Order: sequence, then C-alpha cells, then structure tokens
Amino acid sequence: MGGAAVAHGATAPWDASLATDKREVRPVEQRIHSFPEVLPLTAAAFTTCLHWEPVREVTKGAGHTDDWKLLPKQRPLPARYLAAIAGGVGLCVVLPYAEEMIRCVRTCRDRDTDHPR
Repeated sequence: MGGAAVAHGATAPWDASLATDKREVRPVEQRIHSFPEVLPLTAAAFTTCLHWEPVREVTKGAGHTDDWKLLPKQRPLPARYLAAIAGGVGLCVVLPYAEEMIRCVRTCRDRDTDHPR
C-alpha cells in the first residue's frame, strides 16, 4: 500500500504537467483530480486503524505473513450490496474516466486534423 501511494503520488504531478502543456485544465478539473490522489493514503490509514495489531507487529519486524493473507469472508456480502457498489463505481469512476478519455481522443484527432504532419 505504501508503494502504491508513493507511485501514485509520483505520477500525479507528471500527469498534470502533461495535461497542462497540451490543453487548458480548469480549477474544477484540478479539484476533481486531487481527490484520487489521497485515496491510496486513505486506504492505508483505514487499514492501519482497522488492523492495528498486525500493523504494529509488522512495523516492529515481528509480523507473520499469515496476518496479511486475503481470505474469503465468513459471511459473504449480499449480491444486491455488491451490485450497488459496482453500480456506484461505474457511475462515479468508470463513466467520468471514459468521458475524459473520449475528450482526449477528440482533442488529439482535432489537433492532427488542424496540423497535419
């Protein structure tokens, strides 16, 4: 999780610098993109709070690998709940990224049409 947070933190400024060199990036878009920047750190913080003892053991060097195995839940989540989460992710994550990708492709296509090589 720490590695993901560092990697994500390193790529975010690089991505922003690429975008601002190519097109106008408005303040609302900057704010929207700042939200995912904190997600890896938030996930690490939540994990630390929810599993304090294993985290403390690992930081002392006394952790066991069994503490970090992914295991199925004893009582699986209901299918309707999982479907609602998947719908929310699709609506709030996949759809905005797809819309941005479409705008980027259009911009590249228009730029290539305006300035043929």
